[in-house]
Amino acid sequence: MNSTVSDTTTEAFRLAMRRFAATVSIISTTTEDGACHGMAATAVTSLSMDPLSVLIAVNSTASLHGPLSEIGSYCVNVLHATQRKQCEVFSSKKDREKRFDSGNWDIKSAKSPFLIDAQANIFCTVERMVDCGSHTAFIGLVDEVRVDNSVAPLIYLDGGFLKETEAAFRLPHGVGAHGNDAKGNARQLEGIEWL
Repeated sequence: MNSTVSDTTTEAFRLAMRRFAATVSIISTTTEDGACHGMAATAVTSLSMDPLSVLIAVNSTASLHGPLSEIGSYCVNVLHATQRKQCEVFSSKKDREKRFDSGNWDIKSAKSPFLIDAQANIFCTVERMVDCGSHTAFIGLVDEVRVDNSVAPLIYLDGGFLKETEAAFRLPHGVGAHGNDAKGNARQLEGIEWL
């Protein structure tokens, strides 16, 4: 802990961060011996559109940290609202070696294992690692993206999950799902750029 920050400020910061609604993803990778590793995460964000890049933050004590540092590639599996069980399995230290038995995983056809029925799969190669206190930011250049047409993310807010009906809607026909012209449908608010 930063010695110049009071316990009160630390707790207030923790509570403030719980106000961010965040889509839950599973970060996955495979080591050279074929072992699959993964964890549930909300610290995932787009970083740049040119080059396409994603930033994930991983605690240095997490079981994924070592394999991710060594192998240099990962997949961000954006969870659907119905995939809460996968989140729970990948958040638990219990039965860590059985994590990839839960869900419809493809562990052979890409560099990193991916959840076939996730809302999206974003395959990345690590460009840079930045250590910052308890976590490492892994900046990944995007190699490939798979996107499902439904938009119903598993959302984590204030220590719990939103109900599926609160987070679900479908994209209008022809918008963005398979490389269609989503750019023409981008919304702009003054001072905010929407992806």
